[in-house]
Amino acid sequence: MAKRRLFYDIETSYCEGHFWRPGYGVNILPHQVFKHAKIICISWKWEGKDKIHNAHWGLNEQCDKKLLERFIKELDKADEIVAHNGDRFDIKWIRTRALYHDLPMRPKYNSIDTLKMAKRYLRLPSNKLAEVAKYYGLTNKIDAGGMQTWIDIVQFKKQGALKHMIYYCDGDITTLEEVYNKLKPYALNQFNYATITGGEKFRCPECTSHNVKISKSFTTAAGTKGHYMKCKESNCKMHYKINNKTLMALFEYRMINGIK
Repeated sequence: MAKRRLFYDIETSYCEGHFWRPGYGVNILPHQVFKHAKIICISWKWEGKDKIHNAHWGLNEQCDKKLLERFIKELDKADEIVAHNGDRFDIKWIRTRALYHDLPMRPKYNSIDTLKMAKRYLRLPSNKLAEVAKYYGLTNKIDAGGMQTWIDIVQFKKQGALKHMIYYCDGDITTLEEVYNKLKPYALNQFNYATITGGEKFRCPECTSHNVKISKSFTTAAGTKGHYMKCKESNCKMHYKINNKTLMALFEYRMINGIK
């Protein structure tokens, strides 16, 4: 079974409201907002596929209901969804707007947040997607064109600005996938593709190979023994954890099949 790992990114509009004057420390209260932000566009890509898909709110309609209906169907197909700052931003925005339109949506998705990965495992000058990509020499994020792009879309309904916004959002997917693949070998798995396809627990949860090794054994405070494992496949090198019973099953599997 192919992996159903979905990379996605959203772009939102700005709020519009009434206020007396700009300045540092100025508070704009909720009742001053007369038009709330919406989702302008969503881009997504399935791992292992070349095509980047997208949907937008419509140049003149500026309604995010149809794009949400389309994208939620894609979300529901995924085993894992990947975004940068997705847990705090993207998925909550999608759920908030889905609820606004009374669209059904699962309460929980198996989410991989590359921002959390960077913060947990690395010490980078900046954890922004563009800066992580730049640090590791990956594909640069496309320039969105600044606030004027948003103004040209929302206020002036310019086709060229919307086209550029979608192009910018698509570009984020390319950078996101490269960043995820760069960080993946240094992080523990969050999903097990071996067991979901009927394989044994000792197999690599990413590529399902049995060509794995013990990286480090450990015990809990209560004395329960466990093992950090590493996939030996050159195109994977995933790290994961198994318990001692699963390790014994690996040894038995190798003995029965004459594998050293």
